[in-house]
Amino acid sequence: MITSPTYEELLAENIAMKAQAESMKAQAESMKANEASLRARIAYLERMLYGAKSDRLTSKVPADQPGLFDELFDQAVDEKAREVEKMAVQIEAEAERRRSRARKTPCRPSQYRYAGLEERVTTLMPEGVDAGECDIIGKDVTRILHREPAKVWVEVIERPILRNKADKDSPAPRIYQAAAPVAVIGGNHVGADMLAQIVIDKYRYHLPEHRQVRQYADLGVRLPSSTVNDWVHAVASKLEPLYEILRKDILGSDYLQIDEVPWRIADSPGKSRKGYAWQFLDNRPRSHGLYFLYLNGSRAGAVPRAELRDFHGAIQTDGYGVYDYFELQDNVTLLGCMAHVRRKFTDAQSSHPHLAARAVRWIELLYELEANLKAEGADYAWIAAERQAKAMPIMDAMEKWMEQVHTQCTPSDPMGKALDYAYKLWPRLRRYALDGRYNIDNNPVERSQRPSVMGRKNYLFSKSDSGAVDNAILYSLIGSCDIVGIEPLRWLTDVLDTLHDDTPPEQIRQMLPYYYKKSQG
Repeated sequence: MITSPTYEELLAENIAMKAQAESMKAQAESMKANEASLRARIAYLERMLYGAKSDRLTSKVPADQPGLFDELFDQAVDEKAREVEKMAVQIEAEAERRRSRARKTPCRPSQYRYAGLEERVTTLMPEGVDAGECDIIGKDVTRILHREPAKVWVEVIERPILRNKADKDSPAPRIYQAAAPVAVIGGNHVGADMLAQIVIDKYRYHLPEHRQVRQYADLGVRLPSSTVNDWVHAVASKLEPLYEILRKDILGSDYLQIDEVPWRIADSPGKSRKGYAWQFLDNRPRSHGLYFLYLNGSRAGAVPRAELRDFHGAIQTDGYGVYDYFELQDNVTLLGCMAHVRRKFTDAQSSHPHLAARAVRWIELLYELEANLKAEGADYAWIAAERQAKAMPIMDAMEKWMEQVHTQCTPSDPMGKALDYAYKLWPRLRRYALDGRYNIDNNPVERSQRPSVMGRKNYLFSKSDSGAVDNAILYSLIGSCDIVGIEPLRWLTDVLDTLHDDTPPEQIRQMLPYYYKKSQG
């Protein structure tokens, strides 16, 4: 016999089903939130892998949304906000005038320039005409650019052994012979020009050694890749004293930009590990160059603390936590990087597009101001004054805005992370207005990493820590040539020819790219 459930049993079952339904609803909401988070992460990773890593906004602020500073106007009490709005209008007007001038100036030259190249003149006379019966009343000139293939050749040095004729029958004749040429590297079988070209091709043009070997094979020279690799490391060893003096010279600057760049080290069978090289860029107006520092691949804060223990001046970095140490040093002014902040807000468009667009728009105003000053050829005093008058009120308004909107985001979503990153670094970011020489961002040091990043994509890794140290030496010196504005191949050829084991330190110092350029006039 089947009995019907009692009222109490039905009530309990109903309560249990409601509880289960609420639990399932909460679980569904959680899954929905996780799905949104995963979609945002996937979109971000796809953009990093396949898309253009631009700091531009994917969409503008909707037209029906409040203006840039309208929410501050609504308070009707913040007079500074009205001044900031006027500055924004002025900055944008100046930027439009600058862009208008740029549009009128063609970006391509009206004709190609061949300044400094050898010209070989060929005169073409009309056929079937006696030139002696004619006067030349004018001419048309056509210039055609040609290229001769590279040529590899062998220098054969003969050193005759001479004996004095008067000593022909002497048991101890006087013997004469020219001194042997000084070897550039051990073995004395490769010249400075050849070595310099191999190094420049690898560290400036990103050609791995095995590709260079194939090129030289086409020119009739068959070289093992291992031999070329040995030559490269021998050059780095020869240049190490120059590199050490470069480090000291760069640390004599009063304005450095610092960053770290990952390098792969394949010192274990079948696998590689990530190491880091530190980069120190002299960012003075007349920069002496840069150098990379590799210490067993360490990214620990002990590396910059030891390297900068005697430094006095300004340091500009990203938000990596190891740099917080320098905030407490009386001899250091720590500057931040606005480009990293802008990048965070650009990435936050996936979670809060309107808020992200507003933040990026503020930062765009700061960059527009910098571009306007550069176009005007402003001196450093003028730049500092304009930043204090126009940039600082904008940054004050943005700081107040961040304090107001942070409650609209969770700490874990991209917008919350962007606000947290920017707000913590805001005091450092403001300091660029203290001196017209300071940059608004850390982009110069990041641009200087490109050769090492391109090289890493081509030859992938170093086989040991010592190999990475050699890379640091060569990237430092060649990169410094590009910064000071000298031709690296010519410089390196001259240095390899003149640098010897007994060269005094002061003479080595004069070989640094900065001083080499000064000596060349």
